[in-house]
Amino acid sequence: MVLLARTDPRLATSNVATMPAWQALIGSLMLAVGFMAFGAALNDFLDAKHDRTFSPDRPLPAGLIAPRRAMQLAVIALCVGVLGAIPFGTSALLCAMLLAALILIYDAFAKHVPALGIVIAGLATAVSMFAPCVEATALLPVWIAMSQTMGVGLLAYQLADKRPQLSRRAVLLGAMGWIFWSAALFALGSSRNDGALLFPWKNAADLTVPAITVVACALIGVWKLRSIRGVRAAEKLLRYGSLWKSLVAAAWMFAADLRTEATIVAGIAIAIFAMLAILRETRPLLSEPTTWRS
Repeated sequence: MVLLARTDPRLATSNVATMPAWQALIGSLMLAVGFMAFGAALNDFLDAKHDRTFSPDRPLPAGLIAPRRAMQLAVIALCVGVLGAIPFGTSALLCAMLLAALILIYDAFAKHVPALGIVIAGLATAVSMFAPCVEATALLPVWIAMSQTMGVGLLAYQLADKRPQLSRRAVLLGAMGWIFWSAALFALGSSRNDGALLFPWKNAADLTVPAITVVACALIGVWKLRSIRGVRAAEKLLRYGSLWKSLVAAAWMFAADLRTEATIVAGIAIAIFAMLAILRETRPLLSEPTTWRS
């Protein structure tokens, strides 16, 4: 979002465009890492009692991290995220505060209410993308990321057979939440792009690469889950869903003619995919080393 905003001449006077590129990228890195770590640490702290019964191998119930350390880590991570927002201005700071509130609401109780939790997770994704530049004009990437978070979250919840189970009413309420926030993004995008809805590019052909990437990721997801079910399938879907966002991000930068940046991001994503594949293949050897007879 930082790089896309810097390509729009209408945002030439915004903080994200006037500061040096390295400063903008470091600030966005602090935002991303800070709030991701805040959400993870807060989640483990609040779920410590539940995990002692149902997930005893997690860091807190296993005794690897003391609960107070987890809370200290959450506070430090929150401070890092907020500090990353400061260079982008007051609007970014307000976005960071809203993001912190959404994460707190999700971790505290919304994740136990499927219809609410899935929508809150998608909304948090959108807010995090707005944080570096609230005036962003490229809102189609925001909508795709928000929709992916909601869709993947819904499928993972169903595959893991979590409780409470998804009811028809929960699915309907979740769909209504997605429709409402999608309509809000479309209205905002239309007002910022002279009726061009969610993207500032005038040539529809520019959307070919992102569209192909989104469809390819969805098809790969279906293929990956063809033979597995349950918690393992849900974890795999969430893991690969996070990585797919990097490939989609690279596709958006390619569409904006940021070829070098797109190549770097895609290269990092592919390297992570390869690393995960290697770890998956070597895990049995690490857990049960081969013994050699003389």
